[in-house]
Amino acid sequence: MTTRVLLVDDNARRSADRQGFLAAAGVEIIAASDAHQAVEVIKSLHIDIICIDSEFVAHHGPWLGAFIKRQGSWAPVVLIVDDDRIPAHFEKHVDIVIDRADFAITGRGLIRELMRGHIPFFKTWFEDWMNRAARSGRSQSIRTY
Repeated sequence: MTTRVLLVDDNARRSADRQGFLAAAGVEIIAASDAHQAVEVIKSLHIDIICIDSEFVAHHGPWLGAFIKRQGSWAPVVLIVDDDRIPAHFEKHVDIVIDRADFAITGRGLIRELMRGHIPFFKTWFEDWMNRAARSGRSQSIRTY
């Protein structure tokens, strides 16, 4: 199963650069250049890791982070920042903060680590199962013994 990374950034050049070096990590990269596009991707696809640029958050507000957490997504959220400046009210929606310069150097390694440690098979399978059940409109019940 291929790992999907959602890269949210409204700067096309910076996004293209990041897509280029993240592709070497062996992941499928889906780019979103605005918040509505990111929301549609999160609603329609299973996303394993979400990377958001802090300038994007500064321009568009922190509501995307709140939306991601409300969706119950298990995907870790990586905030790529300039000079360790986290946009106000966004820190509670983020799992990992990394400086932009560090991300350019160690981003592939970070993605690989997240792939190994944060995406266990059962969680992925269960989330997919819940999404299929919700889309079909059927109520699924889980029995525990």
